[in-house]
Amino acid sequence: MNKIVGVLAACAIAACAAMSVTLSGHAQTYPSKPVRLLIPFPPGGPTDSAVRVFLPALSQALGQPFSIVNMAGSHGALAPTALLSEPPDGHTLLVGNSSPLVAVPILRKDAPYDPIRDFVPVALMGWTPLLLVVSPNVPAKNLAELIRYARQNPGKLTIAAANPPTIFTMAQLRTREQLDIATKEYPIDAAAMDALLKGEAHIMAAGLNNALEHIKEGRLRAIATLGAHRARLAPDVPTMADAGVPGFAILPWVAMFAPGKTPPQIVERLAREVAAAMKRPDVREGLDRAAFDYESSTPQELGAFLKDQLNVWGTVAREAGLEVY
Repeated sequence: MNKIVGVLAACAIAACAAMSVTLSGHAQTYPSKPVRLLIPFPPGGPTDSAVRVFLPALSQALGQPFSIVNMAGSHGALAPTALLSEPPDGHTLLVGNSSPLVAVPILRKDAPYDPIRDFVPVALMGWTPLLLVVSPNVPAKNLAELIRYARQNPGKLTIAAANPPTIFTMAQLRTREQLDIATKEYPIDAAAMDALLKGEAHIMAAGLNNALEHIKEGRLRAIATLGAHRARLAPDVPTMADAGVPGFAILPWVAMFAPGKTPPQIVERLAREVAAAMKRPDVREGLDRAAFDYESSTPQELGAFLKDQLNVWGTVAREAGLEVY
């Protein structure tokens, strides 16, 4: 029996050593073939549009084509789930955001993945800024006036929401300020925006790329930026903290992840190239056109940030009584 155990242990050690050598070899020659980026959303959305700006720079820097595979559905969970079965060699990556990587694990009882356990953080890529906007038929020009009007008119306002960041953000505002405001969920952002423009809804956390033209033309009024800092393309719109309500931390971020056990050398190189791409004028111009606030990070910084976001969103979900499905 002891001999058998010894043989099995030796085989296991040899297998681990062989795997380590194989992964090390992959890291030294990386990338050795085209790289796929799994995107949890359809083409044309804010995440997809921003990531496409990076492709030429990453392809040029790493000497292999980078391509996008759009995997929309299941609240963004399809792409992270698909990454679970990919080899940890850096040739298939995930570029996801707060919806599949934070909201899904919090709101789904049977979430198919654990974002901390199953994926390796590579780099933050930036933010898709959200603006708190109101229909012109709401007589509020700033956050204090909006909160006061909502308290004076309980049950009369409706929030239009279409994705987890907007749902969580509005739940946080409603709970913290103890506002009696209904929330109506729409299948896509365009439907929620249409309801707001028609006056069927009154408040929305809208993507900057979707709201900016309506604001400029007077069809919507911007109340605040929902983020840690003002949006680069809307510098006159105050943050929630500037407007008197600090502590809002529901941030619509975008970041790159690799399969679990991807070699650190590959992860670090990818992080360096993402950061380098952001310094290129052509990339910055493209991201500005996509209304995307670019910001890079180290893998370690992204890992710490993801843990913090899971804690923040989880607290909001509990306090607001968001339904777990």
